[in-house]
Amino acid sequence: MVIGTFEAENSSPAFEFECMLDSGDFHREWVRCSMLANYVAEYSAYQYARREWAENLISTVANDFLEAVVRLSPDKNGLTLHCVQYAESFLLEVSHRLRPELADAFRAFLTDINTKDIDGIYFRLLTGTERLQPTFNQLGLLMLVHDFGARLAARIDEPGGVITTRVFIPTKELSA
Repeated sequence: MVIGTFEAENSSPAFEFECMLDSGDFHREWVRCSMLANYVAEYSAYQYARREWAENLISTVANDFLEAVVRLSPDKNGLTLHCVQYAESFLLEVSHRLRPELADAFRAFLTDINTKDIDGIYFRLLTGTERLQPTFNQLGLLMLVHDFGARLAARIDEPGGVITTRVFIPTKELSA
């Protein structure tokens, strides 16, 4: 099952790297999300004219994205983080198993943000008095789409229970 536009650019990547991680490390030491986000940002931002701006934006996007996928991932599960810089976008992708109790809510959330009014969803979530259940950093993911022009997509391997979630950041946002 694919939700959103999953395809990456056809252009050759300017750079690409991948690392395999243990979700249990993030569950035990939540600060590892921001540590990894900062590493990805610092490593990736060197090529932009406004390096500090790009580094801050990539770190923000990576942190909110990682917090969501870690919450969706069961403990003692491998996560594969893949980063690619294309001419028109920066791609962060994480592949992992999906907690069964969060699968339906995450699929519905991704479908909504790819098919419905983002402003309406964002402001309803931002100003709502009820806390979403289950929670997996919906507001953080929605902020990426609403505030930074990011695009979220996912490919779910139903029989294997593996999900690959992607966030695309337009290069123009990183060069602003």
